[in-house]
Amino acid sequence: SRSDKFYGNLLLPKMLGVYITVASCILGRTMASSFQEQLQATVMLSNGMSMPQMALGTGGYDNNTAEEAVVNAFKQGFKHVHTAYDYFNLPGVAKGLKQFSRESFFLTAMTSPCIHPAAPPMRNVTDPFKCQVLTDKEIDDVLSLLEVDYVDLLLLHGPSAPFGSTEPCNEQVCGLNVAQFRSYTRAIAAGKVKAVGVSNFCQSCLKCLQNQGVATPVVNQFQLHVGMGQDPEGLVSFCKDNNITVQAYSPLAAGGVVTDPLCSDIAKKNGKSSAQVGLRWILQNQHAPPQGPAIVVKASNPDYLKEDLDIFNWSLPSDDMSKLNAATVPKGQQDGRPSWGCVG
Repeated sequence: SRSDKFYGNLLLPKMLGVYITVASCILGRTMASSFQEQLQATVMLSNGMSMPQMALGTGGYDNNTAEEAVVNAFKQGFKHVHTAYDYFNLPGVAKGLKQFSRESFFLTAMTSPCIHPAAPPMRNVTDPFKCQVLTDKEIDDVLSLLEVDYVDLLLLHGPSAPFGSTEPCNEQVCGLNVAQFRSYTRAIAAGKVKAVGVSNFCQSCLKCLQNQGVATPVVNQFQLHVGMGQDPEGLVSFCKDNNITVQAYSPLAAGGVVTDPLCSDIAKKNGKSSAQVGLRWILQNQHAPPQGPAIVVKASNPDYLKEDLDIFNWSLPSDDMSKLNAATVPKGQQDGRPSWGCVG
């Protein structure tokens, strides 16, 4: 069954793998030759970098499955892999990546917050200097475990706040966020990282980083799927106004989109699957730039990868979009909130 729920070590949900392409004449998900003709769609980040719009997620996989997923996805044409220190599968991801030239793919990795009580690596580092030192080490560990000299995009996995927090980032959390971004800024200068961003940051957490002499986040990754509306908590439009690319995680609401009656009805009407409807809905977000948000999704099954690829040469009609925009289910994780670490 298809599910993007996160069952494992922490915060980023399991995701269904796909990458966005600009396709011509994709006549069916079984036509392998047509996939070879697709062009990788990209988004332009605020620092001028081009990022493949869709990433293969690896959260929740063991090392063997992570390797298999990377290899299968790249064979289908994926150009972007997303992983994290607290997925505890970086050696497996590395084995998959080593089968392809480093220049052929975009690599995103995440390090963990300094206050991280929910799951491994559990810690409660409240001193900003010690937080910065810890982050320096974790960046080096990520590069070592992935067996690469650099990552294209480094994300802070969340604010240093208790899991499930529904409050804005307070002074302590802001101070730790800034400390970690000082480490990120040095990593850019050292050539270890090309761009930096965040995950699960609400408006207050993003404002913490402004005017602090640290690198500007170019991406904010948070939960976004049918059932949340197109601009949950005003976060999509806030990111657009601040030139931050939105990246959706859990785009199928932990499998809820796949079984949702509305998505199923619209899928039948359009000759697609419910998963394809959910992914296409994200691409047509009216509050994001014209190309739509980036998406992190996950699958190791080649059939699902092929299905997910077939979302680019068609659009959902306006009446279907209106119904999906108004949906209040599925809730996904965090009771449908974009972030597990803050609100507002």
